[in-house]
Amino acid sequence: MDLMLVIFFISLFTVAAATVVKPIQNLLLTQPLLAMLAGVLLGPQLLDVFHTVSSEERNHILELACKITIAMALMSTALRIPVDFIRRKLRMLSSLVFFGMVLMWIASAAILYWVVGADTLSFTECIIIGAVITPTDPVISSTILSGKMAEKFLPESVRHTISFESGANDGLAYPIVLFSVFLFKGNDFPLSEWLSRSILYETVLAGIVAFIVGHFAGLLMHKTHVKGYMTNKSLISFSIGLALLLLSGLESLQMNGIIGVFIGGLAFSRHLEENEDLKEERVQESLERLVTIPIFFLFGLFIPWQEWGELGWSAVVIAALILLLRRVPGFLLMKPFFSQYKGKLYDILVMGWFGPIGVAALFYAVFSAKQTGIDEIWTITSLIVFSSTIVHGITSIPFEKLYHNLKTN
Repeated sequence: MDLMLVIFFISLFTVAAATVVKPIQNLLLTQPLLAMLAGVLLGPQLLDVFHTVSSEERNHILELACKITIAMALMSTALRIPVDFIRRKLRMLSSLVFFGMVLMWIASAAILYWVVGADTLSFTECIIIGAVITPTDPVISSTILSGKMAEKFLPESVRHTISFESGANDGLAYPIVLFSVFLFKGNDFPLSEWLSRSILYETVLAGIVAFIVGHFAGLLMHKTHVKGYMTNKSLISFSIGLALLLLSGLESLQMNGIIGVFIGGLAFSRHLEENEDLKEERVQESLERLVTIPIFFLFGLFIPWQEWGELGWSAVVIAALILLLRRVPGFLLMKPFFSQYKGKLYDILVMGWFGPIGVAALFYAVFSAKQTGIDEIWTITSLIVFSSTIVHGITSIPFEKLYHNLKTN
């Protein structure tokens, strides 16, 4: 694949989208959706500007692109959530993330096994794909939860809750994906290694290290700002540098860089709120625009149309049931246990619906396929990401308006 040609078209589309961003929003379209459609248009099935690549080349490109995209999106998400909100709601947020992930994992695996059965996928393979599509995507979520429309129609508590969940469960999905892979390998399942390495070292210790790094990065920013060495225009480069520092540093130590970026970003954000003139710059929007278009453009190029066709009508059934039943029923089940949402059915429904599946799922699909050699992981995950990008993108503003009208009437 010609890298310069890819960069050319991504840059061209970025410039075009930036010049008409408001009309695009008025048409109820999101940048991930448009970028994906641009990739489809230029891909091998239509204009064939970019030819079909091998699965190895596709995985290599997507793995790196997804990691960088997730890091930028998680830093943006961490900067968006007020520290005071997390402090006040930490117990509820932690329970929501943990139990929500378990319920989404179980529901997704059950749907897949029921639809395709043992003829196509084994039970353990369904468990792997269920884990892969569990995390809520921070990239698509950011396009839904940020901007004037979202601020107008969705209350802060709902937006911050979804943002925290999408940030936290991206990294926490890694242990359950690895657990699923170990289950698939049967008798060779190293439970002690999973507990000691995947949970304690790669995830827990990574979070501790990231928090310390983010904290000292915040102190450094605060000190340099007080001394007049740093301006608000430096914040975006500082944030990008910190995100990549955390990702690359933790990955070099064979730790979970994804959860590290989010926790480090939260620690950094604590100090950012002490410098309101720095906070005024909309760093989040800049980071989101920087990373959204490239990854979804690449995804559009790599869509496995032929493999989807081989699934037949089951492809439609899988996509529809996952989007409808993966998340909303689980959130309704958890509602009685969260006193904050007692009597707030519409809040639970809107949070249950806006749990898009995107870049994080693509990353874990590539990771799991490499670990197991199961091609269907990519086929089904890409199908669900494609469907989620379209459905959640198109329904974002109409459903936000509907929620607002129901709450105010």
